[in-house]
Amino acid sequence: MDPVLERFGAAIRDRYRLEREIGRGGMATVFLAEDLRHRRPVALKVLDPRFAASLGAARFLREIEIAARLVHPHVLGLLDSGDAEGLLYYVMPYVPGDSLRARLARDGELPVDAAVRVLREVLDALAYAHRQGIVHRDVKPENILFVGEHIQVADFGVAKALDAALPPAALTSVGLAVGTPAYMAPEQAAGDLDVDQRADIYAVGLVAHEMLAGSMPREDATLERMRSTVPAALAAVVARCLEKRPADRWQSCEEVIRQLDLALGLGSESVTAVQAPREIETASFRLTEEICRKLDRRSFDPRWIGDRLEYLDNRVPSDALIGFFPACGLSGEQYDPILRATRYRAMALTPFGFEADRRRKFPLPLEDHLVLAREWLRAMTAAVKPRLLVVVGFSSGADFALQLAAAEGVEIHGCLALGCNLSLETCFVTRVLARMESGKDTDTLAALRSVGASAASLDDWINVHDYLVAIARKFKGGLEPLRRFARDVTDPFEAGALTPFIQWHLDATRRGRSLRSVFEDSGVCRELLKELHLRNIDEKILGGNYEEDTIVIEPDAGHFDLIAPPLVERHLDALVAGLRRKGTEAK
Repeated sequence: MDPVLERFGAAIRDRYRLEREIGRGGMATVFLAEDLRHRRPVALKVLDPRFAASLGAARFLREIEIAARLVHPHVLGLLDSGDAEGLLYYVMPYVPGDSLRARLARDGELPVDAAVRVLREVLDALAYAHRQGIVHRDVKPENILFVGEHIQVADFGVAKALDAALPPAALTSVGLAVGTPAYMAPEQAAGDLDVDQRADIYAVGLVAHEMLAGSMPREDATLERMRSTVPAALAAVVARCLEKRPADRWQSCEEVIRQLDLALGLGSESVTAVQAPREIETASFRLTEEICRKLDRRSFDPRWIGDRLEYLDNRVPSDALIGFFPACGLSGEQYDPILRATRYRAMALTPFGFEADRRRKFPLPLEDHLVLAREWLRAMTAAVKPRLLVVVGFSSGADFALQLAAAEGVEIHGCLALGCNLSLETCFVTRVLARMESGKDTDTLAALRSVGASAASLDDWINVHDYLVAIARKFKGGLEPLRRFARDVTDPFEAGALTPFIQWHLDATRRGRSLRSVFEDSGVCRELLKELHLRNIDEKILGGNYEEDTIVIEPDAGHFDLIAPPLVERHLDALVAGLRRKGTEAK
């Protein structure tokens, strides 16, 4: 053993006894050691001595302490860390099974189902870490360890700790790189210090390709050509992970998991829903004088004439056209993952004034937004000529979609309402936005913090805060368009819980529209829907056209789970299938 390592072993002998070297890489030497206090084998990693002269040891240990807090079934935890004899080390549980690298070296490639199982568990671990603010930065087969038939990902936070403690100039001077070059995303290889979760997604794509094809990607061959038994839908998911630009990749591990589940759910014989990688067109719709003439004169601004509505279009060949409407303050981009996944022709509208790059945002009453949406739907139907037109909305966007279905003006055949409001209590974001009157940042912050405090779970808290950050950035120059829209969303519920929903449902079904309303599995929704169903049994408040099983709770789903692409596609399929059975056709 190297004399330096011998001195190191002597310095830690009260805690650990080094038994043998079991691995060596560019950054560290790995030893099998015995944890003397707990009488268990551990993997002890000693960083390369060349780091010692340049590393800020205290900062490295503080950063790695953050990673040590990760607790997840697919994360190999950190047990201990420290410095001795000028060397930094950290300790992990010893996993006696293979690493993915060893398995690939032995087998060359994995069965497709085994590769997908590994991929999904790696993504699950990364998604958890990313939610804690930790990017791995060194995802590779060596850091994916088999524990029976499952995996654990090792070395979380180590690359970040090294980056934080060691400036780039010092890395260059000792000839070392943080991370493994072959698995680095382009921006990471270029030395970007602010890489985010999308760098891990790129590395996951490389690992997936290696598991499925037995080698890294090649310029002259796609994954499907390298191994014909890989379903096209699965190849499409991997291909998008490997986009060179971070903005062109999947944006979160949760999104990759959803697409992976959708791809596998479709099977190899029906892969048109996720063909690789689908381009989404950004288009616009001109506001003519004729259209503007239909708007409320009290809020009308002549600058609107000739302006445009923006929307996304997946341009998928289909006889069903699906129009999507976002939650309060958001744009059509909320539905980008769904537009990329769905088998239907799908368009997602951005309400006028809610565009991210619009400098002047006009406050429109909700009724004007409905007028513009109807005009847009009429024009799109005339252009596409679908047999079926279905509108879809999420959260307050579901209220919007229901109101479109309840009114005249365009021949809508069906409406899918995902998590629409049932009472003021369910308007937990919009009712706060509606009440914001002061333009002071302190008052706005207090209001937004009150929304975050109402979250029922960690996932809800994360999703709510992502939403609040998005709208705060968009409307920080002036909240009035957001306040006006939110007030119009919440005002109908002042008349009482369930009243607006019942009226929308009655009006829409009287016009022959098929409805499907899906709700999260929360205590509030369970109680309100229990009341709704009991009143309908006793009083038939939903009218004679109500169909059973069209107002449902999605089991174990949170509010934001309702826009997961597989869930949306499943409910769209049910709605469209029902319309086809009825023989409904556009007139």
